Amino acid sequence: MEQLVNRRRWQRYPFDASLRVMVDHSAEATVVDGRGVHFSEGGICLFAAANLPVGSQVKVEFRDPHTNEPVRVRGKVRNRSVYLYGVEFLSDKFEERQQLARLSAEFRSGSVPSA
Repeated sequence: MEQLVNRRRWQRYPFDASLRVMVDHSAEATVVDGRGVHFSEGGICLFAAANLPVGSQVKVEFRDPHTNEPVRVRGKVRNRSVYLYGVEFLSDKFEERQQLARLSAEFRSGSVPSA
């Protein structure tokens, strides 16, 4: 039997949590409530009943399941399937990258509480 090879850059983890997506259009800013589906160090898969065009830049905000501290990170919509969106994190701040790496490590170790 052929073994499947994971070609993704980052391991994905189930992530069932409320989140907010901020879209900054040139004329107005829109805030959309959504739900996390999967999380990785490099991005997030989320559900949002919204029209987020592929290629658009967004800010994603959710609570760290371990500390309940807010996590805010810029991202770019890379793919879409109806209302499921794949958002790649565009973190250029060292502290944000560190926080995402720590969250990913917590998911990997199984120490993240259920949301």
